[in-house]
Amino acid sequence: MKSSLTARLVRTLFFLIAATTATSMFIVEVFVNDVEDTILRLELKAEAEYFTEQLQQGRFQNLKTAQLEAVFLPEGEADAVMPEYFQSLSLPFSREIEVGQTTLLIYGEQLEAPDGKLFLAKDITIMESRENLVLLVLMGVAGLMLLIGFFVARTGAQYLIRPFRKLTHQVLNTVPGSLMEQIATDYRDQEFCDIAEAFNRFLFALEHHIEREKSFVKLASHELRTPLAVMSGALNVLEQRQSLSAADQKTLARIRRAMQTMRDDTEVLLELARSEAPEGNARTIVLQEIVQNTIDDLEHGNSAYSGRITVCNDSHRTRIKTQPALVRMLLRNLLQNALRHTHAGVEVRMIKNKISVRDFGPGLPSKITEHLSAIGAPRAIISTAGEFSNTTFGLLIVRLVCERLGWNLEIAQSDNKGTEFLIHFQNSA
Repeated sequence: MKSSLTARLVRTLFFLIAATTATSMFIVEVFVNDVEDTILRLELKAEAEYFTEQLQQGRFQNLKTAQLEAVFLPEGEADAVMPEYFQSLSLPFSREIEVGQTTLLIYGEQLEAPDGKLFLAKDITIMESRENLVLLVLMGVAGLMLLIGFFVARTGAQYLIRPFRKLTHQVLNTVPGSLMEQIATDYRDQEFCDIAEAFNRFLFALEHHIEREKSFVKLASHELRTPLAVMSGALNVLEQRQSLSAADQKTLARIRRAMQTMRDDTEVLLELARSEAPEGNARTIVLQEIVQNTIDDLEHGNSAYSGRITVCNDSHRTRIKTQPALVRMLLRNLLQNALRHTHAGVEVRMIKNKISVRDFGPGLPSKITEHLSAIGAPRAIISTAGEFSNTTFGLLIVRLVCERLGWNLEIAQSDNKGTEFLIHFQNSA
């Protein structure tokens, strides 16, 4: 599941606030520590200069107070007489050490006049405890800033995304049709105004495209019905003359049946183009009869198809209430596609609530199977030349018809051993 833009903005803003907070806390900590170390070392250095002056004037005495200890070790004397934390130090020396629960800042310096070693120890335990308290306070402040930052990021993201949500809501509520409501362009931000205006231009162009398609369908409906009516009238004249032989009458009957099929297919194609649902044309049919009539038409129309289609009916006399013209168009396109792509036989099986059409050819290209199996409205299946081929156009009609009938189209197999289509329908008769 894809994350929302609001969540991404919240994460981004919170990350920036957290990074800024962490960087600020780190800089404050480094600065405080540096200031503390600098002050302590400067203080000890000043104390060392003071005691060196006392030594030169012969007035120095070892000193130990609550916070400071000063020891002078003349040259040649053993350092065992000094406290343990002064022993075995390599001079000059300046560092913090831990002695039990006490933190000492040790400073050691080699003197030439008088000749010896001067050691200073300053107790900074209280300062260290205060530093830890300051560190805890900083961590608390950082946590509070992060909590505030989270709410700021959330509120800021919702504020920033509000016009985008409004625009998205308007776009999602736009229903395709000949008259589509234009979306509002009264946004404060110019970018959203540009998006809204671009979408409105797209809607305007789409409305004109839909109007052109409707006009074309009306024109095609008239232009296709007129020659069919002329052909039907001519056939009636031939029959009324009663001058045809028995063979000619059979041929005439075949022409009339083909013309009727063409009339039905024309109506179906026009209905598909108009996206209409012709419920009034639904009637109860025997599935086996529709399948057999479609096979007979294909074999009579092309002698190369004769005898290549095998029918296996595992569910005899299956009756369904549907639109015969749509079912006939669906079966004809599936069978024609199978017969064109193999010189072997084609198997048709009628199982309970299912029709199987299988060939033994090289299989469908992956691009076509992906388009046919895609969820949602069928997309155009374009060949490599950028145009519809007989195969792609026929299979697109198959899917459109299945969607119109409420049936499911499944590609059960498509490899080098052949292709099998399964049509799942509901037996509502």
